[in-house]
Amino acid sequence: MLDSELALLGGTDPVLLPPDPLEEALADAISEIVGGMVPGGPRLRDLHGVVTGAAIGTATRFRGEGGGIGSVPVSPSMRRVLRDSLVVEVLARYQTMRGSAATGDLIGETIEYLIELSGTRLESREVTHGVLITDLFADGSRPRFDYPADLRPAKRAPLLFDGRRSLLVVDAQGHPRFELPRRRLELAGRGVPGHLESGSLVAAATARLGGLGFFLGADRTIWTFVDGEPLLVRHSERWTAFPLELTAFVAELIGGGRAAGIVVRTAFALAAQRQGAILAVVDDPKALDGVVPDKDRYDLRHGVGRRAMRPETRLHHLIDADDLDEDTLARLAGLDGATIVDRDAELLAYGAVVSSSGARSEGARTAAAATLSHTADAVLMVSQDGGITVLHAGSVVATVLGRRAPD
Repeated sequence: MLDSELALLGGTDPVLLPPDPLEEALADAISEIVGGMVPGGPRLRDLHGVVTGAAIGTATRFRGEGGGIGSVPVSPSMRRVLRDSLVVEVLARYQTMRGSAATGDLIGETIEYLIELSGTRLESREVTHGVLITDLFADGSRPRFDYPADLRPAKRAPLLFDGRRSLLVVDAQGHPRFELPRRRLELAGRGVPGHLESGSLVAAATARLGGLGFFLGADRTIWTFVDGEPLLVRHSERWTAFPLELTAFVAELIGGGRAAGIVVRTAFALAAQRQGAILAVVDDPKALDGVVPDKDRYDLRHGVGRRAMRPETRLHHLIDADDLDEDTLARLAGLDGATIVDRDAELLAYGAVVSSSGARSEGARTAAAATLSHTADAVLMVSQDGGITVLHAGSVVATVLGRRAPD
């Protein structure tokens, strides 16, 4: 079963068998999940092992439920069900491997509920939702409800546990236990990053309390978190492994330094907001001479006399970017043009015009990023569909969370 895919993951010789639509669909789903991992990442092998076992379990279950389905063509709707079912198996096996208790049924019901909520509006607001499944807490005396079944009729429940200001804690048996507001984590000394659109509150909760976290974003993405880090992301009805190794990958490209972490975190925050941007890291600011206009150079602001100042230079003197953080970098990167820092995350330019042959459109951003990558050690281009492309020396070296058309 799944011989060719298992050979790809495990290194055995493939066995040539007649095409099986179910196995082909599952193989495609596996490729989508692991395709977001940066090549050579240390967690890739473990993830492969979990995904492979989950695929076999999913295929076995579908054949049993479908009366031997195999040679029948797999419809687009069936492919979506297969992808979601595969991820339920992956998460359940992953939790078992970690010694945590979270049944596949509870995980599956949670994902189904989040899919139902995605794209809906309540009280003129886009629905977001955050939930943490953890076995940290013993049985209490509160009335027992079932999640998500008993919350479905309560239409305002997602607004109360929006995953930004508050989330819902559910035990491993699927019983909601209590609300965890953001302020509780902050009072407990656990800081919560400012970019809540990408589920940072849920991430912080998993770091402190363990378990498996889910966050439904306003853009219909579904994020899963363990140990404070995202694991899988559902985007355009497909699941992708979150590239945990991307920071290390970028750090290697630029030769180390503080910039890798802050630039990658900013890129994902912008992607969650569907905000296009170009972020670049250079080793030597002099490399920007002749590439970026002096008026866009924040690092040259003190070398221009008052009479010779352009309007942009006056703004540079008013910007507080001496100790650059993700919030400031994201705000600057949201402007048209490129935002450029050195390896120590010192701001060099923002809103920078990079000459290229592209038109002023999404194609222009791609052309500008490619041009800048010949000068910069690494360029992260964030597209308005939420994808992130990493370029180096004029070539694409990694692509994560890119849009794919739904079946």
